Amino acid sequence: MKSTHRWEELLPEEFMAEFERAPIAYWAAGAMEEHGLHNALGTDYVQCYEVCLRTAEIVGGIVFPRVPLAPAGIPGYSREQLRLADPERLFPPSLWISREACELVYTELLESLADMGFRACLALGGHWPADLLLQGLHQRHQGRIGDMRFYGGGTVGLLGDFLTELQQADPLSGGHGTHWETSLVMAIRPEWVDLSRLPHLADSSLPSQLRANSPEVYTHIADANPGLGERILEALVESAVGKARALLT
Repeated sequence: MKSTHRWEELLPEEFMAEFERAPIAYWAAGAMEEHGLHNALGTDYVQCYEVCLRTAEIVGGIVFPRVPLAPAGIPGYSREQLRLADPERLFPPSLWISREACELVYTELLESLADMGFRACLALGGHWPADLLLQGLHQRHQGRIGDMRFYGGGTVGLLGDFLTELQQADPLSGGHGTHWETSLVMAIRPEWVDLSRLPHLADSSLPSQLRANSPEVYTHIADANPGLGERILEALVESAVGKARALLT
């Protein structure tokens, strides 16, 4: 069924009707990044994009297509750092864009949405450096560009206390591509996760960030499940809905 909220699926008149009903835009950013042999490379952006879609179904508004661009590293590699980095340490087939380029793209996207007359925007990063970059833009512009109010952040900020409580209850759940993040992807796109590939990491010639985890954390990934992922997703959407409604108030 055709979505009434996905920007790319709307005819011009349909776009304007939804815009008049709820002048809020949503967009999600994330890198194409390695999350172990068991997760697809789009793990980062699919999380917040799903949050945007579900929030739009509740609040209304229009969801911009996924922005598959984010920097490597924390707080994000500059162009010079990216060009000088050891390719192996960039974990191919991950693909990165410099912090400066991402900041320019994110800023111009927000500016263009404001120019179009959107009253509000929820900009979410599923990837931690993208999340940090958006937080910085939010702080620098004090949550406003032109006449448009916006929230810049991401998965960790939206989860807040929920994530803290989850990791207190299950200290092995957190981490890049591990238990809770894998569960979240399983709830959204189950065909993107193949837990049977977990034992092959040790023999793989591909570099992986997951090798930095303890054996206990890595073994616990096998317990990932869509039920937990749906609970996390519900918490994300509840938080996002609250922020979207506050921006429109």
